[in-house]
Amino acid sequence: MHKQKDIQIKGMHCKSCTIVVAEELNKIPGVMNATVSLKTNKATIQFTDEPTDSQIEKAIDKAGYIVGYDKKTLFSRDKSTYIQIIFSLAILIILFFIFKFLGFSGINLGNLGNDKGMVALLVGITAGFSTCMALVGGLVIGLSARYAENHQSATVVQRFKPHLFFNLGRIVTFFVLGGVIGSFGSLSKLDGTITGLLTIIIGFVMLILGLQLTELFPKLSNKGITLPVGLAKLFGINQHKNREYSHKNALILGGLTFFLPCGFTQAMQLVTIGSGSFATGSIVMGLFAIGTAPGLLGVGGLMSVIKGKFSKTFFRFVGVLVVLLAIFNISNGVNLTGYKFDFSLPNNSNTNVIDKDAIILRTVFTPSVSSQDITPNTFNVQIGKSYVLEVDAKGDGEGCMSTIMIPGLYNSPILIKKGIVRLPFVVKKPGTYQITCAMGIVRGTVIATGAEGK
Repeated sequence: MHKQKDIQIKGMHCKSCTIVVAEELNKIPGVMNATVSLKTNKATIQFTDEPTDSQIEKAIDKAGYIVGYDKKTLFSRDKSTYIQIIFSLAILIILFFIFKFLGFSGINLGNLGNDKGMVALLVGITAGFSTCMALVGGLVIGLSARYAENHQSATVVQRFKPHLFFNLGRIVTFFVLGGVIGSFGSLSKLDGTITGLLTIIIGFVMLILGLQLTELFPKLSNKGITLPVGLAKLFGINQHKNREYSHKNALILGGLTFFLPCGFTQAMQLVTIGSGSFATGSIVMGLFAIGTAPGLLGVGGLMSVIKGKFSKTFFRFVGVLVVLLAIFNISNGVNLTGYKFDFSLPNNSNTNVIDKDAIILRTVFTPSVSSQDITPNTFNVQIGKSYVLEVDAKGDGEGCMSTIMIPGLYNSPILIKKGIVRLPFVVKKPGTYQITCAMGIVRGTVIATGAEGK
């Protein structure tokens, strides 16, 4: 009969750590089996001949850890963690200004003429490699980095397979649902509040994933993100057996990204809605998803090959990036819901009918992938009166800034095409309302008071 012994271990932070420790403990003469738990920071060995404390300490030391009780603190006490995070922030700030200086922009979405499929494919390629893929791209980066960190013993092929299934699920779903919303047209029009709530939820998922990767909060490192039990049962996912990725999970996750409010995706959905055709909608959304695949697969490929000593520093850098993207998306999500931090309720009056006595608020739109694309961009209005925000578009909207809406006043995003775009609304509650794109990026402000606006 085998005897067993428990050993407390300090310094482990991911599942790959437990694999390395178990391998070293299994090499000790007399040890029949060693299992290591990240949750309890404990190794359990079964043996025929009991190893000495010296043998155990030597094996654990060889794995890069030490024997002892590792109390998880709220904040990391490792100075190198903070140094690497500051360094990562500096690099990302520099990259941000470089991209801004180079003036990366999107492709006009209003010019989808006869060859809608080809343009949709080009838009997808642009989206897959652009900063406007912050939501989907950031989610994939966070999940894939976390997976790679916890499975460093897996082969490159094993790590990359989930990303193939993720993109397959995404492409198939976009083809099918693209056709559906193309058929139903305006019945499937997107709502800003729902879109905003989805953005916030995914933003918080990304935030947790990013913080786990940074290791700033050790107590958070062992916390997993899983689907609610009811939803998991609906999709037939066994979370106890497969808490990370399975091919089925990857397919489902890829398909669900159809509902995530990436600015490019929403703009393409609006084009599809306007087509009124199943075939056109299917082709546009399907080819758009195919176009995004190279960028998303590139992320998957990068995460698949990172391992060894460099991995901890790299994943910490990725963690900082994902946290920043999460904050960006949560902020945009709040903008889209129309809710204010003063806890006043949003005004949901939204009509497509222009009142003949409506007051016209004129602004000029100049194509630009920035928040400074309409002039003027601040309007003072009076509650209870009818208004129309009349946008004189000098060109089609570009990239994630292809759409315009006023959450709380005009909740459905519309495409900006060259010519006049009108957004009618009535303000029933005083407050500040933001003019945004469908991704929640602020491009102007409507200030409602009880007095006549200027």
